[in-house]
Amino acid sequence: MRVIITGGSGFIGTNYVDYALERGCEVLNIDIKEPYKKEHAKFYKHCDIMDYERLEKIILEFKPDYVVHLAAKTGAHSITDINEFAPNMQGVVNLINALIVLNRQYQTVKRVVFTSSLLVCKMGYMPKHDTDYLPTTAYGQSKVEGEKIVRSWLNLPFEWTIIRPISVWGPWMVEPYINFFQAVSQGWYMHIGHGHYKRSMGYVENIAHEIHCILLAPTEKVHQKTFYVGDPEPIDLYNFAEMVREKLGAPKIKKMPIVLAKLLAKIGDILKLLGWVNVPLTSFRLNNITTEYVFDLSPIVDVCNGKLPYDINIAIERTVNWYKHEVKK
Repeated sequence: MRVIITGGSGFIGTNYVDYALERGCEVLNIDIKEPYKKEHAKFYKHCDIMDYERLEKIILEFKPDYVVHLAAKTGAHSITDINEFAPNMQGVVNLINALIVLNRQYQTVKRVVFTSSLLVCKMGYMPKHDTDYLPTTAYGQSKVEGEKIVRSWLNLPFEWTIIRPISVWGPWMVEPYINFFQAVSQGWYMHIGHGHYKRSMGYVENIAHEIHCILLAPTEKVHQKTFYVGDPEPIDLYNFAEMVREKLGAPKIKKMPIVLAKLLAKIGDILKLLGWVNVPLTSFRLNNITTEYVFDLSPIVDVCNGKLPYDINIAIERTVNWYKHEVKK
């Protein structure tokens, strides 16, 4: 298998590069950032997906069988101009056009996985069907537009699947979960309220496995379909924090009354308006923390023949080991 991974220097991308290499794939990572892992450097080419000419040249040279499109512009919910997220829209157009050119000449690309976002709908909203969109941020809307581009393109010369990763955590993670692990490790994480909020989440190495299963699955199972990707069993956030704390050997977790949390979130909103970019708590973040959402992950588990590589205990252990060696060192 010859696989191009756009955004292979990012969080999910780094893990999928490892996964694909371990299975003997020939891998090329296209990204504007150099890889997190030095050993990935030989599989990397610098490219902005907004630079169509360079993107096409690299794709024509590599001639992939499969493409996993992870590259995206992310950003804070405070960004309201959808044009700030042009790579999530024009970048999709550029990639599709380059792959059409490739298949006209060499007919190599069999299947493409396009990565969307949970935020095509507001937090807590369960869409009734694949195109039941309800975004509340410019980023989310840009991902909606990216999906629409893929769906509206007639007679594409390759099979395609759209994935929406759910609350991804694990080795090489970024915000917000790296902040969560740091807070637990340093003893200043506070669980808000006394509730046990349950939500669907996704351990990143399981998601890498799910992506690869999509590439290899029978056409009828995945072509022109949309999957939420993550772990099938929802996680109780308090229990999750306790498991992480235990593995880290961190101080006991404290609890914050919900009334106090709401007050601090309002103060955080004001501080953010005044220019503090990384305010620890805002109303937006508080809502994300306390909103429960449980997705039906059985469709993607079925594609994976009913089993994922890592359970919650092993996933936390692997993440803590990474955290100790790569973050705390």
